[in-house]
Amino acid sequence: MWKKGKQQSIESLISHGVQVKGEIRSSGSIRIDGNVEGKVDVKGDLIVGEKGKIKGEILVDNLVLAGRIEGNIEARGRLEITATGSILGDASCSLISIEEGGFIDGTSKMIRPQEKVELKKGNTVAVAKNI
Repeated sequence: MWKKGKQQSIESLISHGVQVKGEIRSSGSIRIDGNVEGKVDVKGDLIVGEKGKIKGEILVDNLVLAGRIEGNIEARGRLEITATGSILGDASCSLISIEEGGFIDGTSKMIRPQEKVELKKGNTVAVAKNI
């Protein structure tokens, strides 16, 4: 999923044909190939397969979307929309990748990493960006 060995292993799976209503919270990565209605809060990676559908708010570290999401998304890291992925809602993330055919019906916002302020010798202030 992520390049350069940053992919986390999948800890939970919601299979095709499974329907979940309610809030999902996880401290590990999840793959959704079924239908979820409710808030999804993942401190890890979320993969939504081609047959996966989510209707609700999403808060996640990283997201790969090949299915459909109806709701707002906040990805603290990367948002990747494949050619079959679609979002009906607003999305904010640090990095975004959209393959040809990927779809967003809403606004998208890039979030810049926080700037660090460091004090140096002689009370001189230097600002360092985490980009």
